[in-house]
Amino acid sequence: MPSTFFGLNIAGSGLRAANAALNTTANNISNSDTENYSRQKVVQQAADALRTFTTYGCAGAGVETIAIERIRDEFYDTKYRENETILGAYSEKQYYMEMIEEYFTDDGKTGFTSVFTNLKTGLQEVLKNAGSTTTKQDFIGTANKLVEYFNNLSGNMEKLQKDINAEIKVKTDEINSLSQEITILNKQITVVELAGGQPNELRDQRDALVDQLSKVVDVEIIETPIYDTNNPERETGAHRYQVRIAGG
Repeated sequence: MPSTFFGLNIAGSGLRAANAALNTTANNISNSDTENYSRQKVVQQAADALRTFTTYGCAGAGVETIAIERIRDEFYDTKYRENETILGAYSEKQYYMEMIEEYFTDDGKTGFTSVFTNLKTGLQEVLKNAGSTTTKQDFIGTANKLVEYFNNLSGNMEKLQKDINAEIKVKTDEINSLSQEITILNKQITVVELAGGQPNELRDQRDALVDQLSKVVDVEIIETPIYDTNNPERETGAHRYQVRIAGG
């Protein structure tokens, strides 16, 4: 006769699994508006069956909750970061190209077209009346205006180059700062994984930092399992997480 307590234990495993799923669903709902949160799911499997030494062989022992994992696709992460890198690069190019275009804008008085047109007009007047001192002085004045225009343009370009160099320094500091934060999270994640846990929230934080990093520079993620040095075939549960930037 089968044990009543065995049946209660099977029912209890089902209740525990259902409770884990219910709590996970509640967590997903409560974080539906949380930025950078990845939806989670409960991973379950049938518990090891018990041999009963009867005609039907083995009896099921209920269900086991293996882990609570994130629902996240590495392929889409990679594509998102690639597009963020392209967007960031072209946004910076557009910003500085608009500034350069502003330097070449002709307001009808100080732009290149206006200054050069005045120079050509002055030269034509000199050709018409080469003996006039006033005409020559006017031509020299237009030539000085052209020289002044190029000097101002050169100064603006030099200032723009300094601004770009300063921004590169800021972006470099940002990359270093994000890298340090990722390193700290890597250590925390490894500790949790070695203990058999699933650091879902910590992984979300790390992915958010990598997403932010991808807006500044191109990134490549390489994640590989860490194996036991004493037993090379056994995975420890932890992972080696590498972030390569600027083509490696």
